[in-house]
Amino acid sequence: MIGEVISLIDFLRRNYQEYSTKSALFDYEGKKKEGDDLIEVERINTDKPHIWFYKVKEKDEYVFIYMPVIPALYIDYGTHSGTTNPNSNIFRFVGSPMASFSSGGEANVISDFIVVAYKPKELLRLHEDQK
Repeated sequence: MIGEVISLIDFLRRNYQEYSTKSALFDYEGKKKEGDDLIEVERINTDKPHIWFYKVKEKDEYVFIYMPVIPALYIDYGTHSGTTNPNSNIFRFVGSPMASFSSGGEANVISDFIVVAYKPKELLRLHEDQK
């Protein structure tokens, strides 16, 4: 999965003049270290101090890709209240793919992370133009 994210980010970076891409770097608390002001992250605390989640605030027309700066980490997804399915918009970084099943829940790995925003319409337009 990380490989696909890196490939998409690389593609967008190489073609940044054609697309409306934005990016930002955040610390483990969800505070922006640098980057575009369009991208905002909310930290969602739980009743366990060693477990918290992040959520990128939605913006019209944009889709967000996030990844830790350390590619060996795993993403664990959270759920909205009253739902049972994990939601890809609520995430955290952990050291094991089995974090959801660990007794008491595996602690977050403290890591900075990158968020890239792009407009899917522009990628779809590229595909249509190539036909």
